[in-house]
Amino acid sequence: MPIALPLLRFWLGLNVAVLVLALLLKATSPAAAPLTPLGVLGCFVLTALGFGLGLLYARYWPLPDSPMQRLIRMSLLAIPAVGFSLGLGLLLQPEITALVFALAAFLGAQYRVRSGEPSPAQPSPAQPSPAKTRSAQPSKPSTSRPKPRRR
Repeated sequence: MPIALPLLRFWLGLNVAVLVLALLLKATSPAAAPLTPLGVLGCFVLTALGFGLGLLYARYWPLPDSPMQRLIRMSLLAIPAVGFSLGLGLLLQPEITALVFALAAFLGAQYRVRSGEPSPAQPSPAQPSPAKTRSAQPSKPSTSRPKPRRR
């Protein structure tokens, strides 16, 4: 359950941004119909479906390190998501553009859940690095005398 709260917060923030932009767009265009509660609900559903698709995609194909691999990965998500959202737009004709589905899918695939554990690239401070570990051989007592300090 603790992992669901950041996802819900991100999804709600995405909806706030999309709805504010939609309201501004409808306010500035003179012939636009007002946004109804059904349009807001449609926006919630489209972003939830897109965000879920992006999270599912990111779970099975994590974000690679190479920029070229990232480009290929995102094009393999973005092209079908845009096509699917255009198809949804033609079928449902929602008040909010169906391209929010593709936007939510893109952002969902990029979303990373932050945890308290360090990533594998960053060693934990509690674990010594391999260079600092001692060998299994017992240490020999020091036979040299300590040097006197100069004043």
